[in-house]
Amino acid sequence: MIKTLSKEVQAKLRSGIAIFSLQQCVEELVLNSIDAGATCVAVKIDIEACKVQVIDNGSGMGREDMEKVGMRYCTSKCGSLEDLDNLRFYGFRGEAIASIISFAL
Repeated sequence: MIKTLSKEVQAKLRSGIAIFSLQQCVEELVLNSIDAGATCVAVKIDIEACKVQVIDNGSGMGREDMEKVGMRYCTSKCGSLEDLDNLRFYGFRGEAIASIISFAL
């Protein structure tokens, strides 16, 4: 379930990585697929239309999470400062989608 991080955790994340290239964008989306348990991942890139699509067989998310997807500091991967010190996932602390949206604008 995607939830908004506490102000304390948000402050710690501000010094984190930002996504500045298409390569980083694809990498983060693939890592999110792996974090969702995917065993098969496909990437489609349409350079002319500036579109990237990642398709996988991971567990995905529920409908209730859709309104928080892409919102800064909303994630299912991290909930506390302790989680930042004990990372159990590959993607960028759940902040990749928000960073990708910033990159795309």
